Amino acid sequence: MPKIILHHYLASPFAEKIRLLLGYKHASYQAVTIPVIMPKPDLMPLTGGYRRTPVLQLGADIYCDTALIARVIDRLLPEGTIYPPGNEATVAATARWTDSVFFRSCISVAFQPEALAASPLFRNPAAAEAFRRDRAELAGGASLALALETALPLFHNHLGNLDRQLAGSAFLFGNQPTEADFSTYHCCWFVYRNAALASEFDGYPNLRQWLAVMREFGHGEVEELGGAGALDAAAAVSPRVAEGQSLEALDGLRPGERVEVMPTDYGFDPVRGVLMQSTVDHLSLLREDPRVGTVAVHFPRVGYQVTRAEDDG
Repeated sequence: MPKIILHHYLASPFAEKIRLLLGYKHASYQAVTIPVIMPKPDLMPLTGGYRRTPVLQLGADIYCDTALIARVIDRLLPEGTIYPPGNEATVAATARWTDSVFFRSCISVAFQPEALAASPLFRNPAAAEAFRRDRAELAGGASLALALETALPLFHNHLGNLDRQLAGSAFLFGNQPTEADFSTYHCCWFVYRNAALASEFDGYPNLRQWLAVMREFGHGEVEELGGAGALDAAAAVSPRVAEGQSLEALDGLRPGERVEVMPTDYGFDPVRGVLMQSTVDHLSLLREDPRVGTVAVHFPRVGYQVTRAEDDG
């Protein structure tokens, strides 16, 4: 089995979700620190254009989106599964809502003026403007944040609900963490890590205790790796793509067709390749790049759209 390689940067909240999961699983892995904004020259040959953070690499197999990455890690390291039977639908729905709606409120709280004043990035006007332009392009010209007067009530409403729920159990769905815990943690971490905003959690003692317990999982055993090393790791092996499955009744596409895949919410950078796997859970494309040869890029089905590539008529 190839080594786990995580492409991330330290301030990324979604990368924190995966770092903490790797810590919970007592994983040993390699980590490539990628740029916060484009260009990302050592990542694009692997993903074919997907630019959201983080990305997980297993040799020549590239996994996009934490919804899929978390499942891959849980499959590789099954002890202490974060998908216990009995709460499948509730955990999945909670994680998706948290990673989208609740996360947008956290962006707004984290980027309010008093918080930005404490950020090294935003004390540098040129770097701050480059970051804003990059995120506006990522969002397709819209804003991922909500107006603060809209975000704060949503944010505190959910913190209150979390605090009451955590009064009766160690984690959100019982005595072991699920994906919903890791999704909730990274959203809270994005706000709580800023000293200027830590007081937002003062009225939620059960939530603060849960944050402390989650934080103790750590980030696992990490070996730093350069971008060139990750590209060499992909070039040295062939991708391990499962047998293709067609779901013609759903999308009319068959394995072997040239397609493009992109998110349905933001980051509309299509990844083009040959469809190799298509299920209700998972999409896999094969693509070629001169720096790495053949790689397989994998996406979750939920939150992504797949269409026949335009250059195929």
